[in-house]
Amino acid sequence: MYDDLAKKFREFQDGKYRVREFGKHIVAHQGICHGQLTFKGTRVLVTVVLESLTRPGRTIEQVAVDYHLPVAAVVEMLQLTAVMMRSQLRLPDPHPDEIPPAKPAKRQISTARQRVHNAPHL
Repeated sequence: MYDDLAKKFREFQDGKYRVREFGKHIVAHQGICHGQLTFKGTRVLVTVVLESLTRPGRTIEQVAVDYHLPVAAVVEMLQLTAVMMRSQLRLPDPHPDEIPPAKPAKRQISTARQRVHNAPHL
């Protein structure tokens, strides 16, 4: 499911718990918040911060201050979210030189014209 994402994280043991680092600021530690994504050194869930950004008028800087996080951590969260969404939806990377050229769409015949076209000739 997250093939591209699997290459981007580092996994190690912290005592009896497995820890996955998804960047400099984001981790999934089995012993903290049931292994959900949190910001390193905190119990602040990535999903909570992401949802707080959806409120109208909220900026990255305001959210970072509210949760006592560096702005770089919130930016990293947004980048990770984009990577996860691209991976989940199986979308190509957004770099123009890596996106394959679009194939021309096949012309579709409307159903009314198709019926006339497929009707037996008398």
